[in-house]
Amino acid sequence: MSDPTVLIQALVDDLVAADPVLATRLGLTAGIDRLPSHSPAAIDALVRSVKARLPELETIAASDSLEHAVDAFAGTQMVRRVLRDFELRAVHRTKPSLYLDAADGLLLLMMREIAPLDDRLAALDARLRALPGVFEEARSNLSGPIARVFVESALDYAAGVAEMVTDTVREFATASGREGMLDAASRLAADAVAGFRTLLHDRLLPAAVDACAAGRAVVDDVLRHEHVLDRSPDEIAATGRAVMDETRAMMAALATEMGHASVEDAVAAIQTAHPVADDLVASYARAVADARRFVIERDLCTLAAGDRCIVGPTPPSLRGILPFAAYDPPGPYAAEQVGFYWVTPPEAGLNSAKLDEALTAHPYASLSTVSVHEAYPGHHVQLTRANLAPTLARRVAWLPSGASLLVEGWAFYCEEMMEREGFLASPEVRLMRLNDQIWRACRVVIDVELHLGRMSFADAVGLLQTTAHMGRHEAEMECRWYAESPGLPMSYLMGKLEVLALAREYARQRTTALKTFHDELLDWGSLPPRVIAWGMGLGERPF
Repeated sequence: MSDPTVLIQALVDDLVAADPVLATRLGLTAGIDRLPSHSPAAIDALVRSVKARLPELETIAASDSLEHAVDAFAGTQMVRRVLRDFELRAVHRTKPSLYLDAADGLLLLMMREIAPLDDRLAALDARLRALPGVFEEARSNLSGPIARVFVESALDYAAGVAEMVTDTVREFATASGREGMLDAASRLAADAVAGFRTLLHDRLLPAAVDACAAGRAVVDDVLRHEHVLDRSPDEIAATGRAVMDETRAMMAALATEMGHASVEDAVAAIQTAHPVADDLVASYARAVADARRFVIERDLCTLAAGDRCIVGPTPPSLRGILPFAAYDPPGPYAAEQVGFYWVTPPEAGLNSAKLDEALTAHPYASLSTVSVHEAYPGHHVQLTRANLAPTLARRVAWLPSGASLLVEGWAFYCEEMMEREGFLASPEVRLMRLNDQIWRACRVVIDVELHLGRMSFADAVGLLQTTAHMGRHEAEMECRWYAESPGLPMSYLMGKLEVLALAREYARQRTTALKTFHDELLDWGSLPPRVIAWGMGLGERPF
């Protein structure tokens, strides 16, 4: 049976040719001066090219060669993500934020030294000038009915992009010693963003609908082909509810031990202790350094050679869609494995009461847990290790935008594992970790119920407020991306449960040494846990 590497490389070539911003994210300079096209012809060409590779990939995936089968299966997932987006979901017609994602191509050129400075500035100029064409395609493609939350999310996102194409790019040019170089292109891009915002507000918002369910076909496709779980949506939702109930009971017992009358009182008390706004990012940076030091001292896993994780404020263009914190990984082709851990500060101009309320989302008792999740040994460690995996398929298994079950499952698993190892030890930290677990359990229920049309958006927001002790603004922002990303919200808890199951089987059949398990798992890249279990010889063939 043939090695699938040639097919995987052809798929990568298809994807980066269609999306030059993806190429930049991977660490490639191909198409550095272009933006993706979502014209009907471009989408049709991409769908036809990747679909043509599916039969041979499926044949190899069904073969007896374990390594070839696993790599080929990764290729089938890459194809199915494209088909899910453009055939099942038709995101080019229904998801306005798709077009705003082109701005990521600007941010990456400013953040990452992917090419010499003059080349990056020239590419920025070209991409700014290409933005009007992107929004013209949006004007032609977007058609009703579009979910109201999608339009509202895009309006917030567009406000950030407007700032990026004006202040941010001009300041970058000035800091680079090229003041004024991008001004003309910036004005063109700013006019295009303003026109898109008008389209959103004046045409799409009045015609928007409340329904935002992706539908049963999408949910089933995610479970079968993305997460590789042989469970029904109802069983998945039931798991979320069961973990919610179990965790609530654990929180109640812990709150009582801490001397509080209720979980709500305990959480509220903990949230009053938080950094001041000016020290917020630095506080997270200290938590990251502490977590990294603990991982090294306890020898919990091997870090990628030369790894660096830079903690900084979330770029203004992304603050409308990232309410708390997020991690931005380097690509597998990047010369340096430098990750960025973004922390979203409170909005500017808040009065003291509103500022204090916003900062309650960042209590000291949560900083270490979030930093474990995002950095050490969570996302940063896993994704930089995946970039060094032994086969091409494993290094690019997430393309073009998937692999969340392992990626999010590993990071969430790390929270509990680091508590067991003694890093997240105080009662306050443990209570907030459990509160985050309730939040992730809510995500499972919302993901299923919202996308099957059984739960309204308002009810989803209410569940986060009442059960996960989340502010209304943050809950609304959370639920917006749940609505736009079917299958992703459930991947945190469901992925953790899958990684825990794999860890138990590894301990039973191999060794209880954590580092041995962690390092072998991380060598498999971002494949689904059940595929990794089969690859390790610890489970049945899942496909």
